Amino acid sequence: MTRPPGPVLVLGGGQGIGAAVAAAFGDDAVVWTRRGGVDAADPAALRRATSALLAARGAPYALVHTVGDFAEQPLLGTDLPTWRHLFTSNVDTAFHAVQAVVPAMAAARRGRVVLFAAAGVDKDRGMLRAPAYFAAKAALVQLARSLALEVASAGLTVNVIAPGLIDHPHSHRASQARMLPRVPAGRLGHVDDVVAMVRYLLSDAGAYVTGQVLTIDGGLQA
Repeated sequence: MTRPPGPVLVLGGGQGIGAAVAAAFGDDAVVWTRRGGVDAADPAALRRATSALLAARGAPYALVHTVGDFAEQPLLGTDLPTWRHLFTSNVDTAFHAVQAVVPAMAAARRGRVVLFAAAGVDKDRGMLRAPAYFAAKAALVQLARSLALEVASAGLTVNVIAPGLIDHPHSHRASQARMLPRVPAGRLGHVDDVVAMVRYLLSDAGAYVTGQVLTIDGGLQA
């Protein structure tokens, strides 16, 4: 694809898939991480960072939200702090980021929002493996679908990428090893598989795709 017409803002771009997305866009990427001083769970911090970005580089062309902690435990064995943390990490951070950043994108009348869920969360089935995590990601999907309708007339698209088992330095190795036999493709996914989808959604070819969940999982049977 050609260079994006504005900054690509990557939340959680310090490691894993987020780092790969940020690296793919090079100088066009703006990375916000907690370690870098922007805690996406803090609305005030996001507002301050957004103001600084708008002053320095204008409205971002894309908001790519890759924040989200994982926990694999049965629902009845999940304590309240873990439940709340998973929703704060996966859902609240996206909500705060959208409220801080998307109005400027809508005012510019162009842009792309990409949120990250997990393979299978949009299906009509329960999840035994990590139910609290998948509940949070399912909420994120609904947030994205609603936002897509809200901002379509302003020229923005909003989509969700739902990765399956993706190999990267911060992936959950034990869980992936256990689940790999359920992947018909017979291998873990690569971060390049995910980055290619982000590139598509940010390209002219993806301009008419919105409100969708795009799954990258090699056919995973969860």
